[in-house]
Amino acid sequence: MNKPIIKFATDFGPLLIFFIIYFNGENDLKVAIPPFIIATLIALAVVYFLEKRIPMVPLLSGVLITLFGGLTIYFDNKIFFYMKPKLLIYFLLQFYFLVNISLKNHY
Repeated sequence: MNKPIIKFATDFGPLLIFFIIYFNGENDLKVAIPPFIIATLIALAVVYFLEKRIPMVPLLSGVLITLFGGLTIYFDNKIFFYMKPKLLIYFLLQFYFLVNISLKNHY
């Protein structure tokens, strides 16, 4: 089993599935989001099966995709799905600054 290929497939597979379904389904988010959520959850399960842990960034991304994708489908409002990248960047920046500040205080 070649782990780099599987890692690449778990990182980009759900995104590829989303874009293929989105562009073949007349640009309809309601059609493309459920397979995207399922593919993301399967990718997280595969990463956990291979490494016995899930890295923070894919886990946070999977949680946000599931949460905001579900909200988009439930409320039939695209704005929730569009918020996901902005919130992911915000959370990662907050994490970076907290780590940076804590390391400066200790050294």
